[in-house]
Amino acid sequence: MAKTVSGKLSILILAVFLIQLVWFINMMSVNGLGAIVQFIQVTAITGILGVIVGGISLKKESENKSVPILTISISLLFIGIMFLFLFGYSFGG
Repeated sequence: MAKTVSGKLSILILAVFLIQLVWFINMMSVNGLGAIVQFIQVTAITGILGVIVGGISLKKESENKSVPILTISISLLFIGIMFLFLFGYSFGG
C-alpha cells in the first residue's frame, strides 16, 4: 500500500483509468465514433496527469514502487492509443 500522498494519488489515477476503460468499452457499443472522440479528449488530460503523478510518486515512494510504475505504464499506453486514434485512424478514404 502506498504511504505517501503522491502514492495514494497514483492509486486514484489508476482507478480513474479503470473507470475510463470501462466507460470507453461501454460507449463503443453505443456510438463508436463518439467514444473515440471522447477518449481522445479525456486521455489528453488523464494521461499527462498520470505521467506527472506517477513520476512524483516514483521518486517519493521508498518501498512499494509497483503502483507508480503501473500508473506510468498505463498512462503511456493510453497516450499511445490516443495518438493512434488521433493520427492513425482512417475513415477508409
